[in-house]
Amino acid sequence: MEKDPVKIIFDTDIGGDCDDAGALALLHSLCEKGEAELIAVTGCYATPYLAGCIDAINTHYGRRVPVGILHDRFDPRDRTEGYNGYDKSVAERFPHSFPDWRQVPDSVRLIRQKLEEAADGEITLVATGPLTTLSRLVLSGPDEVSPLSGKELIAKKIRRTVVMGGRFFGTWPFEFGYGINTPHVTAEWNIYADIPAAETVTEEWPGEMVFSSYETGNWLITLKKINDDENRKNVNPAAHSYFVHHGKGGRESWDLTAMLYAVRPEAGYWNLHPYGKITVDDSGVTGFRRTENGLHTYLLPRYDADELVAIIDGLVESSRYYDAPADPALSRES
Repeated sequence: MEKDPVKIIFDTDIGGDCDDAGALALLHSLCEKGEAELIAVTGCYATPYLAGCIDAINTHYGRRVPVGILHDRFDPRDRTEGYNGYDKSVAERFPHSFPDWRQVPDSVRLIRQKLEEAADGEITLVATGPLTTLSRLVLSGPDEVSPLSGKELIAKKIRRTVVMGGRFFGTWPFEFGYGINTPHVTAEWNIYADIPAAETVTEEWPGEMVFSSYETGNWLITLKKINDDENRKNVNPAAHSYFVHHGKGGRESWDLTAMLYAVRPEAGYWNLHPYGKITVDDSGVTGFRRTENGLHTYLLPRYDADELVAIIDGLVESSRYYDAPADPALSRES
């Protein structure tokens, strides 16, 4: 029997690293195959170009879906010398619907609206940036959108939450550094960038959370072909994102692993660590402890890295909009 598509709300820090754009391209390919339905995309930061970048990629792939941002939370990497964000370049080069970023809906309000409209337990929430949006959502109270609190909406409407974030030294006992003025080698960026939010989410979130840690995608260099020629990077905004941010040669697949698991949780690409509780300390380091009836887990290796690279690349490259944008005359409602 054919399965219903997985209904995805995607919260992202797109414009930071290019793998967010890759994850969105991957999601659109899975939507084309009938495996997923994109409900909304929200940003966990505010920039003049974030919503335009999201909508440009959505438009290229033939979908016009609601977009939100956090208007008061700016990406700290924008102030880092040498940091090369790509959202501005994408928003300036490709068509989108958000010329004035100040008119873009608030991310938390948009998610609350989409959860209120959803059937019970039908939403999968994917977060591939700092957990600011999720923290504000879980702490939100009843409003004109819904009589339910954020915690009540999450418990009732969200089936599973998949987070790209964290490091788990019990399984991956080594250190690494970023080179972008961070004093740590043990905290993963999405956790470190808003430690209080990560602490709130891991303490307060009422449902299942599956973490795809830094190491899960770090060994998988994907989308080498998406920006390997001038035509594609000038036509495909996801390819353009990779070219501006990272040049040619592909990129690690941190966010793409989270998205692939979210849509295909039963495919067996990874093993799951036994469930328990994920913790975040005051320096942003994630830990894990066994608890009875725990709701948190994280991905562990199962498939060979080359197999996963081939699966991800094959999905992205199979899109009919890989090399050309959707016909603007087509309906783009998801």
